[in-house]
Amino acid sequence: PNRATVRRTMADPTQQEVISQFMSLASCDADFATSFLEANGWNLELAVQSLYGDAGGAAAGGGGFGGGGGGGGGGAGLGAGDLAALGGFGDGDDVRAPMAQFSDTLVGVDPAARPAHRRPPPQSAANHPLEAFRDFRTEGSPSGGDDDDTAAGGGGDGAIFGLPKRAKNLSEIYRPPTEICFVGSFEELRLTGRQQSRWLLVNIQSPTEFASQQLNADTWTDEGLRAVLGSSFLLWQRYFDSEEGATYCRHYLREDATFPHIGLLDPVTGQLVKSWHGFTAAERLMDKLMDYADRPPKDISWDEPSPTAPQPAAPAAPAAP
Repeated sequence: PNRATVRRTMADPTQQEVISQFMSLASCDADFATSFLEANGWNLELAVQSLYGDAGGAAAGGGGFGGGGGGGGGGAGLGAGDLAALGGFGDGDDVRAPMAQFSDTLVGVDPAARPAHRRPPPQSAANHPLEAFRDFRTEGSPSGGDDDDTAAGGGGDGAIFGLPKRAKNLSEIYRPPTEICFVGSFEELRLTGRQQSRWLLVNIQSPTEFASQQLNADTWTDEGLRAVLGSSFLLWQRYFDSEEGATYCRHYLREDATFPHIGLLDPVTGQLVKSWHGFTAAERLMDKLMDYADRPPKDISWDEPSPTAPQPAAPAAPAAP
C-alpha cells in the first residue's frame, strides 16, 4: 500500500467521516481526498474552497460547514441546502416541471404555391454546349443563317446552275443530318418502325469525339446510304449525355459505352441486332444494312386481316322440262 492508503487506514473515525464527505463533494477517490485534506489541515471547508476556488468556498461557507479547525478537523454534517449549493441533490422544490409535448409545422409550404416543374426541352444536336463546330452566328439568326444566300444565284455560296451548295464553314461541314433523322422520342420511333416495318438505326454520339463529327461529315452525307436508309430504316440520333441518349445507354450499352455508337434495333422486340463503334465508313455500313433491308421486321399485330374472298355462287338448278 502507498502512503496515502496507510494514512487513511490510520485516520480516526472523525477524519474518516471528513474523507467520506470530501469524496462525495469532489467525486474523487480516498487517496486523493486524504492527501488534499492533509494539505489543508483536515479543514473540510478550506479544502473545498481550495479545490473549487472562491466561489466554491463561499458556497461551502454559506452552507455552514462546521469549523473543525486545526489538526483535529472537526467536520459537521451537510444539509440539503449545502448539497444544492454545491450541485448536489436538494429537496426537489425548485425542479422545473417537464415541458408538455406539442407538434407544429416548421415551414409551411402551400402545394399550389410551388413553382411548376418544367422538363427541359430536348437538347438539339446542333447546339450542344461542348459541340466543337457550333455556329453561334447561325443560332442567333432568326432565319437560321439562310438569309445570306441570295435568290437565283445572286452572288452567294448557294446552288448556282444546278451545282450543290458549298459548305461555308466547319459548322455546316460537320452538322448533324437532321433532314434524314426521325423526330420524336424513342417510344415513338419504335411505334413508327412497327407500323412501317422498318429497322431502327440509332446513332449515339459524343460532342468531344471527332469520330462523331466524321460520321456527320462523311457517312451520313453519302447519297447511296441515304437512299438505303430512306427505304428500309429510321435514323435516330442523340448525344450520350442527353436524357433520351442516357436512357438508351443504360439499357443497351451498359459497360460497353464507346462513342460514337450505331445500333440496329428490331422495332418489334426492341432487340439490339447489330452494333458498330467508332467511325464507320458509308460503304461498310451500307454493305451490312443491305442484308437487313431485304428482310424487314414484321409485326403480326399490325397486319390487317385480309377481306374474305367472295364465295362463288351455287349453280342454278336445271329447269324442269
